Amino acid sequence: MVRKARKASPSASSSAANLPRQTRSGNYFSPYELLDFITPKAAHPLETIRLKASLDTFLQQSIADADAHADYLDGLRDADEGDGWEDDYVTSRPPSPLTEPPTTPPPSTPNSPMPPTCPSPSGSIPPLDLSAPPKPTAPARAEPSAQRPASGGIEQRRRNEQAKARRARRRQAVAAQSTPYSRTLAPRHSQEYRRQPSHSTTFDLADAPAAAGAWIGRRSKKPTGQLRTLPELLDAGDELIEWNGRDPKLILDAEGRIIAILLGTPDDPEWPHVIRQAAKAMARARRIARNQGAWRKPGNLRNTRLFNSLVGELLRNKYIRRIVGFQSSGFALYAPKLYSYYRRILRALFEHHPELVHTFDNSVFPAVTFNCGDAVTFEHCDLLNLVHGLCPVTSAGEFNHKLGAHIYLRQLRTVIEFPSGATVLIPSGCVDHGNTPIQPHETRFSITQFAAGGLFRWVEYGFQTAKSLLAQAGGQAKRDAFDGVPGSRWQWALDLFSKVDELTADRSLVFRPSAAPM
Repeated sequence: MVRKARKASPSASSSAANLPRQTRSGNYFSPYELLDFITPKAAHPLETIRLKASLDTFLQQSIADADAHADYLDGLRDADEGDGWEDDYVTSRPPSPLTEPPTTPPPSTPNSPMPPTCPSPSGSIPPLDLSAPPKPTAPARAEPSAQRPASGGIEQRRRNEQAKARRARRRQAVAAQSTPYSRTLAPRHSQEYRRQPSHSTTFDLADAPAAAGAWIGRRSKKPTGQLRTLPELLDAGDELIEWNGRDPKLILDAEGRIIAILLGTPDDPEWPHVIRQAAKAMARARRIARNQGAWRKPGNLRNTRLFNSLVGELLRNKYIRRIVGFQSSGFALYAPKLYSYYRRILRALFEHHPELVHTFDNSVFPAVTFNCGDAVTFEHCDLLNLVHGLCPVTSAGEFNHKLGAHIYLRQLRTVIEFPSGATVLIPSGCVDHGNTPIQPHETRFSITQFAAGGLFRWVEYGFQTAKSLLAQAGGQAKRDAFDGVPGSRWQWALDLFSKVDELTADRSLVFRPSAAPM
């Protein structure tokens, strides 16, 4: 059945227009039409609020923040997949659990564009144009530190510590297999272009005093215990060698042999820091020994437990290790044949006596002396050192090398400026030497390596003393065979000193892959 609609009266129609309309499903429509907002009535004008900011600016800011957040998440994933941060960025202990986390939000990207805050030059604000596309602008490139914040947290620190421990174990494994005798020279030497002209003397190394057998030096006159000043040495006719302490300079005898090496410093801008830290470590050892009343008259095998502890700390100091490694490398660079002789004899010694421990695994020298006081030495000769050996010395501290702390070589009649941080190698077993005094307010330290001549004699005599060798049947004949006729072994030792024009050939002879130690 179809029901006819009843015609509404005008008043009813007007009333119905203001009432919500209902569908057959029971839903109601609003009495307002969308057309009212598109074409507003005069009684209800559309109000607008004009902003000073541009939508383009907000979009760019949002994109930049989203990119920074994505980079941050990538950084977390990289940290999880990597082997940990480098040592310089790893802390050995987590923060205190009582420390409150930072409450301030991280700063916004510094290079992100900021909303404009000033009107146009005409004083009016341009209308907001939504129909025009935003002007393309180059995205601002933030600094890596701002784009990728450092990840933190206990788990990350734990991974960093584990990675650090793995690297330490790898270094220890490499060091355990390395010996001072497995090192070689690189094909290029960074000091070559800095070497200053050589200095020649009238001294002939063949005339140096050597004891019978030419293992140790001949005992010279007893030291007077007096310091020689610079004016005193110059008045006596010694020649002053001015030296900047950096560039290498070679001292030659009358036959052109390199008998002293002013090694200088490596090409390392951090070297002054290395020297300061080494001096700091020696000053600490001196302070502790003095406070504990540990100073005592020196003697063979007389290190106390405290001294053993202090010396052990110095031997493990990474800055001191760098210094002694540089000393040994300079020895190999400018005295390659003599270095090869050291390497052959001392390797045999340590292999025959595995209970011996290397003082340093990066130096061929078996012994070291730390002068932790205001290091100035009287004139003396280290006669128990290998008579034809070289002894490296590195100075440290705060002093004026123009006024004092010179090193002088008596038989060579030379006085050499010896700045802090510099290294020299001198024939300490056959030439008298000493230092000029420093000023009262100054400090000076020194690190010296050496090798006793008795060690070489012990190996050459079949790992026994001369007394034990002579006690055997035919012992004197064996000793004569080792030492040779008087003077012959000394002449052989002189050939271990290189000459300047022979350095390249000597290095190739010693450090070629198939070369055998001399």
